Amino acid sequence: MTRRWLKLVAALFAFALIAAACGNDDDDGGAAPAPAPAEEEPAPAEEEAPAPAEEEAPMEMTVPDNPDNGVTSSSIKVGWMGDLTGPTASSQQFNSHGSEAYFECANRDGGSLGRMFEYLPEDDQFNADNAAINFTKLTEDDKILALVGLGGSHISTQLQPDIETLNLPVIGPPQTIDIQLEGDQYFNNLAHYGDQADLAAGHIAATVGGIENAVVMGISLEVPSGTEFAAYVEQSVEKGGGTYVNTLYVAPGASEVTAQMVELQAGIDDHGVNYVTLHGSPGAGLVVMQGMADVGITDVPIIGIHGIAANSIWTEGPESVSDETFGIHSFLTANNNIEASALMEECASLAGYDGEHLNLNFAHGFLNGYVFHQAVERAAETGELSRESLTEALKGSFDTMGITCPIDWAAHPHHSQCGAAFSLDAASGGMVAANPFSFYADSFDGEYGIEIG
Repeated sequence: MTRRWLKLVAALFAFALIAAACGNDDDDGGAAPAPAPAEEEPAPAEEEAPAPAEEEAPMEMTVPDNPDNGVTSSSIKVGWMGDLTGPTASSQQFNSHGSEAYFECANRDGGSLGRMFEYLPEDDQFNADNAAINFTKLTEDDKILALVGLGGSHISTQLQPDIETLNLPVIGPPQTIDIQLEGDQYFNNLAHYGDQADLAAGHIAATVGGIENAVVMGISLEVPSGTEFAAYVEQSVEKGGGTYVNTLYVAPGASEVTAQMVELQAGIDDHGVNYVTLHGSPGAGLVVMQGMADVGITDVPIIGIHGIAANSIWTEGPESVSDETFGIHSFLTANNNIEASALMEECASLAGYDGEHLNLNFAHGFLNGYVFHQAVERAAETGELSRESLTEALKGSFDTMGITCPIDWAAHPHHSQCGAAFSLDAASGGMVAANPFSFYADSFDGEYGIEIG
């Protein structure tokens, strides 16, 4: 960050002065011997002593304004797009709050490059038409430098060509799907759906005594990412010798799942289904879990995507079902012993989001803000701050303060193979992993690009 950079420059400058003053020191570091006294001579005519050179203050790194790319004389504009009030807001709003909290703290500490971060979140309510309008506003009217979130797989798919045309960097969207691996503008730090499916299969195998004993039924939101995740789960389960029965789809915003529960019960009776994989937001997950409890399906465990790894699943869901539920995610909350813990809690409070530092999607958004800040200062080293220079700056490694695995988008473009199965820790009120990230690393096969039949 800028203050650290200033301290480094000041330290290097001071070191240079000291080195110059000590240039006649002996090699062993002792003081040089004093010269022999010279014979006394008449004093020369009095001359005005030269004024001592003023010590130059370290200069803050600067870049010219670039208003067409969101860099004004006073601000650096960064956008966020997603669902703040619609059917998946129970997941996505925490992501936005995390980024907002990071920028609140960064601005309190002086911003960057002599400017404040201007955070511009837009609510699409999980609606593709709204998203198209918001995207135009952010890119053409506000002229943002980058996005630190882009919710909804149907929205990512729709906007992909425009994102590439505009050279708009997208940092850490709340899902990683196949189409995001095709271009140059996505910098994902959340495990790809293929990775999450691999991890789910590994978790199931450990529960049922081997993947060959698994009989799995999927339940997914009726959106492109729901179909993609189900296809990857089917591939992962069947590759290991298990059985994948069917995928049941739930409409976004559905308040009941009676028909799906009839099909799930039939799968249990006819095929011996012994595991459910669940795709969706916390809101959708709670509807499914309540549906299972209502019909008495309480002995079939659930492993869900990152949207299910939310505190509300355990605090609001039926205990008979949530006791057998885990959600996959790629980040750690502030109740875990990580470098970022105190800062996340402090910034959440500063932004008015007390308690959200215990939510995994908040941690994700917070990290997105931190990575953006690092990339801005790295891009500025080129002498300009633009979408193009920021994109290039993102192609490298970044500090994560322990929130997730190390990020290196030069070695692993577009996504991170980092994940674990999470549940709620009642004592702290935060999320904890069943095992460390490293425990699951061997589960990821690194194969992407699945045929959707």
